[in-house]
Amino acid sequence: MDLVRKNIWTVFYLTATIWLVFFGISASVTYQNINNGYTAEQKKLMSLTANSIQSTLHQYEVLLDLVAKEVIAYGELGDKNTIQKVMDSVVEVDDSMLGVGLFLPHGDVYVASSGVTLPKNFNILSQPENRDSFQQTLESNKMVLGRTYRSEVLDSIAFPLRKSVIDLDGNVLFVLSTVVDISKGFKFFFEGESNQNNSNLYLYRGKDNYFQIVLSHDQLDPEIYNYQIPQTRLDQAFRSLEQKKGLTIEEIKANELEVITSSVQPGPSSKAISRYLSEYDLWAEVKFDDSYVMSLFLKELQVLIGVYGSSLLLIYLLFRNVANNEKRIKQALEHQANHDYLTALHNRFYLDKQLATMKKGDLYYLVFIDLDNFKAINDGYGHEIGDQVLCLVAGRLKSLVSPQDVLVRYSGDEFIIVAFDKNESGINSFCKAVQNNLAEPALIGDYRFVLSASIGIAAFPDDGQDLDELKRYADLAMYEAKKTRNTITFFREDFKQAYKYRAQMEQELKKALLQNEMYMVYQPQISRDGNSFGVEALVRWENEVLGFVPPDKFIAVAEACGLMLPIGEFIIEQTFKDMKMIHQETHIPVSVSINISVRQFQHDEFFDKLIELIEKHSFIHLELVLEVTENLFIDDVIGIQQLMEKIRKKDIRISLDDFGTGYSSLSLLNQLPIDELKIDKSFVDDITTNSNTLAMVEGIIAIARRLNITTVVEGVETDEQKQLLADLQCDIFQGYHFSKPLKVDDLKAFILENKDLLTGAKGSSL
Repeated sequence: MDLVRKNIWTVFYLTATIWLVFFGISASVTYQNINNGYTAEQKKLMSLTANSIQSTLHQYEVLLDLVAKEVIAYGELGDKNTIQKVMDSVVEVDDSMLGVGLFLPHGDVYVASSGVTLPKNFNILSQPENRDSFQQTLESNKMVLGRTYRSEVLDSIAFPLRKSVIDLDGNVLFVLSTVVDISKGFKFFFEGESNQNNSNLYLYRGKDNYFQIVLSHDQLDPEIYNYQIPQTRLDQAFRSLEQKKGLTIEEIKANELEVITSSVQPGPSSKAISRYLSEYDLWAEVKFDDSYVMSLFLKELQVLIGVYGSSLLLIYLLFRNVANNEKRIKQALEHQANHDYLTALHNRFYLDKQLATMKKGDLYYLVFIDLDNFKAINDGYGHEIGDQVLCLVAGRLKSLVSPQDVLVRYSGDEFIIVAFDKNESGINSFCKAVQNNLAEPALIGDYRFVLSASIGIAAFPDDGQDLDELKRYADLAMYEAKKTRNTITFFREDFKQAYKYRAQMEQELKKALLQNEMYMVYQPQISRDGNSFGVEALVRWENEVLGFVPPDKFIAVAEACGLMLPIGEFIIEQTFKDMKMIHQETHIPVSVSINISVRQFQHDEFFDKLIELIEKHSFIHLELVLEVTENLFIDDVIGIQQLMEKIRKKDIRISLDDFGTGYSSLSLLNQLPIDELKIDKSFVDDITTNSNTLAMVEGIIAIARRLNITTVVEGVETDEQKQLLADLQCDIFQGYHFSKPLKVDDLKAFILENKDLLTGAKGSSL
């Protein structure tokens, strides 16, 4: 004990030495553990980050697919505003997307999301940094990663993703391109606490060795994306790796292994963790940070267990944070893929998926609901009110369907209900309940609406064996219901024949003008006081397959399939030719009325083309009347009014056809420059037997005379009708009582044979 007391400092030093030895051993073991732990941690981080990057890229591909499906749902590329809204909705969902653009295969931009302003005549193929990847996209059916570059248009680092959309024949319809904000799109890397201040991730392209993404906590020069890793440096790193692992580089790439190799990043050489992402031909590399290892070691000397436990906790928090974030994104994407963004109802994709999983023995009805005159709500009150009406309708429908039924918003103002456990009587009662529910007044702000719907129904499996067939047949039934509106119609076999006949008519109609199958006839118009003579130009179609097709059948088809413009031009030009000849050979001034379709009248070049044809055929010496219907004024009363004023300044008269059959006739007379009213034949048929009809016609003529508007009555077939209308002071008569529609040679003969009737006709004032 005394010895100990005397040699206390020796014992102290000995103890200190032993402590130092143990401390050195402990420090060495601790450092080795830290170094090994850091290496393992970096491998985990690499695995996590690589998986997260691939998952994020998959999510962007899903978003591009959703945009593509929405665009294709509208058929041929059409309204750019509609497509832009689809793009904007996607950008709103994911703010990491700086913009979305739709490019045509030759590189021209068709439309971009509203946040992107592209230069005039922008063509993506003119940009060297985008040309190769765009051409690669045209040749691939997968998403293609463009080279990351500095974009002057977006004023940021652009990470482009592109995907081509092809048709059933393998032709590229268009290319969707989006640019991702790297800091937002890959924020999991920056927000993870386990890699704060110690990890920088570099992704470079296997194809050309350029950096694709640099995720760094340091402020880096954007020019790094123009840096191309020397191939010699890569070869050296890969040779060293093959020697250490005993595996070829192709085996490492195929198995996507995390391996330790020499870093290929700019700057001094050091170790790094690398992994190959085969799906996108990318190498991911996390560079070892020796200074960070040393800092961990120094902290471990102070509180080894505390620091080590905290690091594990931080790794756990990082995993949990990334996992939760991925789960939220997946749920949001699944909801978006299966639900309508406006009404929150299921959408057509959900419908396809649900019915594809059903058993063949399940019996159900597919109910196709289309709101009547919904376009008038959108145009008259604005789309915001229209959207609120759709949401209200969705809520009412949702309250009626059973839990096992499927309710979807199909498109626009169309809804589909797949109803189970109902027979024909039950489904009919259900549809009547739908109509009654919709008929209850709807209050939207200060507006009150009473809605109605046309409903078509098809049954599985009686009417169709798959969803596409049922939708088509329910749509045909709904189209039939639309003829009378607010009607419930079950699909019938004869609808198929009508559909096939209409489709065949459309095909034959496309060849009608080329094969000279259309011709003109003219029905005389006789004035009451004998001071003028006119005709109405009427088009006829004789087809070798369909035979004679009445205008009331083929005009509607021509309107629907976009053929009315060339047919309308044929009508005008042929009429001008015929009337010029009639005038030259009879010397009788003949006014001519030509029916103008809605699409024809609304076309931008209609007025200029009309004047061009008038001058071409010297038609200025004859009186011209253009007949229009009230449907023309539904969309744009002000714009149509301005065009009509231009027409009248050219001494061309305007006639309102089928007057009295529309919903706004009297208001139109007050607003529009109308010269002539044409009273519909339906009023004439029973004018001699129905006092109500007589009173209505008498009122129309009285209003027209007060407004100094000429009245024309069509469908006069008896002398009694003619005399009664003459007593009411109708100005002009037209009908079989005078003549049927005549071909041009027959019309000439009619005029020459009836010169006594027409001797009162005045010469043209033009």
